[in-house]
Amino acid sequence: MAPVTTMFLGTSTVLVSDGTTSLLVDGYFTRPPLRRLLTNARPDGRLIDWALQRAGIDRLDLVLVSHSHIDHALDAPVVADVTGARLAGSPSTRMIATGYGFGIDGFVPLEAGEAIAVGAFTLTPVHAVHSPGDRYPGTIDAPVTLPARASQFRTGDCYSFHFDHPEGRVLVHASANFVPGALDAYPSDVFYLGAAGAGRQDNAWRDHYWTETVVATGAQTVFPIHFDRFWRPLSKPLAPMPKSADDLSLALAGWTARAHGEKIDFRMPELWSRETVERA
Repeated sequence: MAPVTTMFLGTSTVLVSDGTTSLLVDGYFTRPPLRRLLTNARPDGRLIDWALQRAGIDRLDLVLVSHSHIDHALDAPVVADVTGARLAGSPSTRMIATGYGFGIDGFVPLEAGEAIAVGAFTLTPVHAVHSPGDRYPGTIDAPVTLPARASQFRTGDCYSFHFDHPEGRVLVHASANFVPGALDAYPSDVFYLGAAGAGRQDNAWRDHYWTETVVATGAQTVFPIHFDRFWRPLSKPLAPMPKSADDLSLALAGWTARAHGEKIDFRMPELWSRETVERA
Protein backbone atom coordinates (compact mmCIF):
# COMPACT_ATOMS: atom_id res chain seq x y z
CA MET A 1 0.00 0.00 0.00
CA ALA A 2 1.32 3.44 -0.94
CA PRO A 3 2.17 5.88 1.86
CA VAL A 4 -0.07 8.75 2.86
CA THR A 5 1.30 12.14 1.87
CA THR A 6 0.23 15.69 2.62
CA MET A 7 0.90 18.99 0.90
CA PHE A 8 0.39 22.52 2.23
CA LEU A 9 -1.01 24.96 -0.33
CA GLY A 10 -1.37 28.18 1.62
CA THR A 11 -3.86 29.48 4.21
CA SER A 12 -5.57 26.27 5.46
CA THR A 13 -5.53 24.41 2.16
CA VAL A 14 -4.04 20.93 2.67
CA LEU A 15 -3.96 17.97 0.27
CA VAL A 16 -4.11 14.48 1.78
CA SER A 17 -3.52 11.53 -0.55
CA ASP A 18 -2.48 7.89 -0.70
CA GLY A 19 -1.87 8.01 -4.45
CA THR A 20 -5.26 6.47 -5.19
CA THR A 21 -7.60 8.68 -3.20
CA SER A 22 -7.00 12.42 -2.86
CA LEU A 23 -8.84 14.78 -0.52
CA LEU A 24 -8.41 18.54 -0.29
CA VAL A 25 -9.27 20.82 2.60
CA ASP A 26 -10.67 24.22 1.50
CA GLY A 27 -8.88 24.65 -1.84
CA TYR A 28 -8.47 28.45 -1.69
CA PHE A 29 -6.26 29.55 -4.59
CA THR A 30 -7.63 32.80 -6.06
CA ARG A 31 -6.52 34.90 -3.07
CA PRO A 32 -7.89 38.23 -4.43
CA PRO A 33 -6.19 41.49 -3.42
CA LEU A 34 -7.58 42.73 -0.10
CA ARG A 35 -9.85 45.45 -1.46
CA ARG A 36 -11.41 43.11 -4.01
CA LEU A 37 -11.65 40.35 -1.41
CA LEU A 38 -13.74 42.61 0.80
CA THR A 39 -15.99 44.11 -1.86
CA ASN A 40 -16.00 42.35 -5.24
CA ALA A 41 -14.60 38.81 -5.14
CA ARG A 42 -15.04 35.88 -7.45
CA PRO A 43 -13.06 32.69 -8.15
CA ASP A 44 -10.39 33.08 -10.85
CA GLY A 45 -10.34 29.96 -13.01
CA ARG A 46 -6.90 30.77 -14.40
CA LEU A 47 -5.33 30.99 -10.95
CA ILE A 48 -7.14 27.87 -9.78
CA ASP A 49 -5.88 25.90 -12.80
CA TRP A 50 -2.35 27.21 -12.27
CA ALA A 51 -2.31 26.20 -8.60
CA LEU A 52 -3.72 22.75 -9.27
CA GLN A 53 -1.15 22.16 -11.98
CA ARG A 54 1.65 23.47 -9.75
CA ALA A 55 0.57 21.04 -7.03
CA GLY A 56 0.30 18.15 -9.48
CA ILE A 57 -3.44 17.77 -8.89
CA ASP A 58 -5.51 16.58 -11.85
CA ARG A 59 -8.22 14.72 -9.96
CA LEU A 60 -9.72 14.86 -6.49
CA ASP A 61 -12.24 12.65 -4.75
CA LEU A 62 -13.50 15.14 -2.19
CA VAL A 63 -13.10 18.85 -1.42
CA LEU A 64 -13.83 19.60 2.25
CA VAL A 65 -14.71 23.06 3.57
CA SER A 66 -13.69 23.71 7.17
CA HIS A 67 -16.04 26.69 7.49
CA SER A 68 -17.66 29.08 5.06
CA HIS A 69 -15.56 32.25 5.29
CA ILE A 70 -14.27 33.56 1.98
CA ASP A 71 -10.66 32.50 2.60
CA HIS A 72 -11.83 28.90 2.94
CA ALA A 73 -14.86 28.57 0.68
CA LEU A 74 -14.51 31.06 -2.21
CA ASP A 75 -12.98 28.59 -4.66
CA ALA A 76 -14.16 25.26 -3.24
CA PRO A 77 -17.13 24.63 -5.58
CA VAL A 78 -15.00 25.51 -8.63
CA VAL A 79 -12.11 23.30 -7.48
CA ALA A 80 -14.52 20.41 -6.94
CA ASP A 81 -16.05 20.94 -10.38
CA VAL A 82 -12.79 21.06 -12.35
CA THR A 83 -11.29 18.05 -10.54
CA GLY A 84 -14.39 15.86 -10.67
CA ALA A 85 -14.71 15.82 -6.90
CA ARG A 86 -17.65 15.91 -4.58
CA LEU A 87 -17.92 18.95 -2.30
CA ALA A 88 -18.44 18.43 1.43
CA GLY A 89 -19.42 20.98 4.03
CA SER A 90 -22.11 22.63 6.12
CA PRO A 91 -25.50 23.99 5.04
CA SER A 92 -23.79 27.37 4.64
CA THR A 93 -21.25 25.88 2.24
CA ARG A 94 -24.14 24.33 0.36
CA MET A 95 -25.63 27.81 -0.11
CA ILE A 96 -22.35 28.98 -1.64
CA ALA A 97 -22.32 26.00 -3.99
CA THR A 98 -25.97 26.55 -4.93
CA GLY A 99 -25.30 30.17 -5.81
CA TYR A 100 -22.43 29.06 -8.05
CA GLY A 101 -24.68 26.52 -9.83
CA PHE A 102 -22.79 23.53 -8.42
CA GLY A 103 -24.89 20.40 -8.86
CA ILE A 104 -26.63 19.35 -5.67
CA ASP A 105 -25.93 15.68 -6.41
CA GLY A 106 -22.24 16.42 -5.96
CA PHE A 107 -22.65 17.86 -2.46
CA VAL A 108 -21.99 15.82 0.68
CA PRO A 109 -23.53 17.28 3.86
CA LEU A 110 -21.27 16.88 6.87
CA GLU A 111 -22.30 16.04 10.42
CA ALA A 112 -19.72 16.44 13.17
CA GLY A 113 -18.64 13.07 14.50
CA GLU A 114 -20.10 11.08 11.60
CA ALA A 115 -17.34 9.27 9.69
CA ILE A 116 -17.26 8.92 5.90
CA ALA A 117 -15.35 6.20 4.04
CA VAL A 118 -13.46 7.53 1.03
CA GLY A 119 -11.20 4.90 -0.51
CA ALA A 120 -8.94 3.59 2.26
CA PHE A 121 -9.51 6.74 4.33
CA THR A 122 -11.97 7.09 7.15
CA LEU A 123 -12.73 10.80 7.27
CA THR A 124 -14.35 12.31 10.34
CA PRO A 125 -15.43 15.95 10.57
CA VAL A 126 -14.98 17.05 14.20
CA HIS A 127 -16.91 19.92 15.76
CA ALA A 128 -14.70 23.01 16.05
CA VAL A 129 -15.11 26.71 16.77
CA HIS A 130 -13.71 29.70 14.93
CA SER A 131 -10.81 31.62 16.39
CA PRO A 132 -11.71 34.42 18.83
CA GLY A 133 -12.90 37.60 17.15
CA ASP A 134 -14.92 36.06 14.30
CA ARG A 135 -15.67 39.00 12.00
CA TYR A 136 -18.50 37.33 10.08
CA PRO A 137 -20.35 34.95 12.42
CA GLY A 138 -23.66 33.33 11.65
CA THR A 139 -24.98 31.21 8.82
CA ILE A 140 -25.52 31.70 5.10
CA ASP A 141 -29.23 31.30 4.48
CA ALA A 142 -29.55 32.22 0.79
CA PRO A 143 -27.47 31.32 -2.28
CA VAL A 144 -24.33 33.42 -2.72
CA THR A 145 -24.14 35.04 -6.16
CA LEU A 146 -21.00 36.46 -7.70
CA PRO A 147 -19.26 38.81 -7.41
CA ALA A 148 -19.63 38.79 -3.64
CA ARG A 149 -18.33 40.58 -0.57
CA ALA A 150 -16.37 38.85 2.18
CA SER A 151 -19.19 39.68 4.60
CA GLN A 152 -21.55 37.42 2.63
CA PHE A 153 -19.37 34.41 3.48
CA ARG A 154 -20.48 33.81 7.05
CA THR A 155 -18.90 31.14 9.23
CA GLY A 156 -21.60 28.47 9.30
CA ASP A 157 -20.58 25.25 11.03
CA CYS A 158 -16.88 24.86 11.77
CA TYR A 159 -15.00 21.56 11.47
CA SER A 160 -11.62 20.00 11.97
CA PHE A 161 -10.91 17.00 9.73
CA HIS A 162 -9.44 13.70 10.89
CA PHE A 163 -8.09 11.39 8.18
CA ASP A 164 -7.54 7.83 9.39
CA HIS A 165 -5.70 5.48 7.01
CA PRO A 166 -3.80 2.21 7.56
CA GLU A 167 -0.58 4.05 6.60
CA GLY A 168 -1.02 7.18 8.67
CA ARG A 169 -3.35 9.58 10.47
CA VAL A 170 -3.66 13.30 9.73
CA LEU A 171 -5.65 16.02 11.44
CA VAL A 172 -6.28 19.40 9.80
CA HIS A 173 -7.42 21.96 12.37
CA ALA A 174 -7.97 25.18 10.43
CA SER A 175 -9.19 27.55 13.15
CA ALA A 176 -7.07 28.61 16.12
CA ASN A 177 -9.47 27.73 18.88
CA PHE A 178 -10.57 24.62 20.72
CA VAL A 179 -13.49 22.74 22.21
CA PRO A 180 -12.21 21.09 25.41
CA GLY A 181 -11.87 17.34 24.89
CA ALA A 182 -13.13 17.42 21.30
CA LEU A 183 -9.98 15.88 19.81
CA ASP A 184 -9.23 13.33 22.52
CA ALA A 185 -10.66 10.47 20.44
CA TYR A 186 -8.70 11.31 17.28
CA PRO A 187 -5.07 10.16 17.54
CA SER A 188 -2.92 11.64 14.79
CA ASP A 189 0.58 11.33 13.42
CA VAL A 190 0.64 14.66 11.58
CA PHE A 191 -1.25 17.71 12.82
CA TYR A 192 -1.89 20.90 10.82
CA LEU A 193 -2.44 23.53 13.51
CA GLY A 194 -4.39 26.71 12.73
CA ALA A 195 -2.47 29.78 13.86
CA ALA A 196 -4.63 32.72 12.73
CA GLY A 197 -5.32 34.99 15.68
CA ALA A 198 -3.26 33.00 18.18
CA GLY A 199 -0.73 35.83 18.39
CA ARG A 200 -3.46 38.08 19.77
CA GLN A 201 -4.11 35.77 22.73
CA ASP A 202 -2.05 35.48 25.91
CA ASN A 203 0.52 32.80 26.71
CA ALA A 204 -1.86 30.83 28.91
CA TRP A 205 -4.43 30.60 26.12
CA ARG A 206 -1.83 29.48 23.57
CA ASP A 207 -0.54 26.89 26.02
CA HIS A 208 -4.04 25.55 26.61
CA TYR A 209 -4.68 25.50 22.86
CA TRP A 210 -1.58 23.37 22.26
CA THR A 211 -2.62 20.96 25.01
CA GLU A 212 -6.17 20.55 23.63
CA THR A 213 -4.93 19.96 20.08
CA VAL A 214 -1.41 18.63 19.71
CA VAL A 215 -1.09 16.87 23.07
CA ALA A 216 -4.66 15.53 22.93
CA THR A 217 -3.99 13.74 19.63
CA GLY A 218 -0.44 12.55 20.38
CA ALA A 219 0.83 14.06 17.13
CA GLN A 220 4.58 13.82 16.61
CA THR A 221 4.79 16.14 13.59
CA VAL A 222 3.07 19.52 13.69
CA PHE A 223 2.82 22.21 11.01
CA PRO A 224 1.25 25.63 11.69
CA ILE A 225 -1.19 26.77 8.99
CA HIS A 226 -3.41 29.79 8.33
CA PHE A 227 -0.63 32.19 9.27
CA ASP A 228 -0.14 33.87 5.89
CA ARG A 229 -1.65 36.91 4.20
CA PHE A 230 -4.45 35.22 2.32
CA TRP A 231 -4.74 38.06 -0.18
CA ARG A 232 -1.15 37.62 -1.41
CA PRO A 233 -0.84 35.45 -4.57
CA LEU A 234 0.66 31.98 -4.33
CA SER A 235 3.14 32.92 -7.05
CA LYS A 236 4.96 34.96 -4.38
CA PRO A 237 6.56 33.66 -1.18
CA LEU A 238 4.16 33.40 1.73
CA ALA A 239 4.21 36.30 4.18
CA PRO A 240 2.82 36.30 7.73
CA MET A 241 -0.08 38.50 8.67
CA PRO A 242 0.87 42.08 9.57
CA LYS A 243 1.82 42.41 13.23
CA SER A 244 -0.95 44.97 13.61
CA ALA A 245 -3.42 42.13 12.93
CA ASP A 246 -1.62 39.16 14.48
CA ASP A 247 1.84 38.46 15.91
CA LEU A 248 2.85 35.04 14.59
CA SER A 249 6.25 35.23 16.30
CA LEU A 250 4.63 35.14 19.75
CA ALA A 251 2.69 32.00 18.94
CA LEU A 252 5.65 30.28 17.32
CA ALA A 253 7.98 31.05 20.25
CA GLY A 254 5.72 29.37 22.80
CA TRP A 255 4.84 26.40 20.62
CA THR A 256 8.46 25.83 19.65
CA ALA A 257 9.40 25.66 23.32
CA ARG A 258 6.57 23.21 24.05
CA ALA A 259 7.51 21.06 21.05
CA HIS A 260 11.18 20.96 22.07
CA GLY A 261 10.30 19.85 25.60
CA GLU A 262 7.84 17.23 24.34
CA LYS A 263 10.15 15.99 21.55
CA ILE A 264 7.67 16.92 18.81
CA ASP A 265 8.78 17.83 15.30
CA PHE A 266 7.33 21.33 14.97
CA ARG A 267 8.21 23.32 11.85
CA MET A 268 6.83 25.66 9.25
CA PRO A 269 5.28 23.86 6.28
CA GLU A 270 6.94 24.22 2.89
CA LEU A 271 4.58 25.37 0.17
CA TRP A 272 4.05 22.79 -2.63
CA SER A 273 6.18 20.18 -0.81
CA ARG A 274 4.90 16.62 -0.21
CA GLU A 275 5.32 15.27 3.30
CA THR A 276 5.17 11.54 4.00
CA VAL A 277 3.06 10.52 6.98
CA GLU A 278 4.49 7.75 9.15
CA ARG A 279 2.03 5.92 11.37
CA ALA A 280 3.18 5.54 14.95
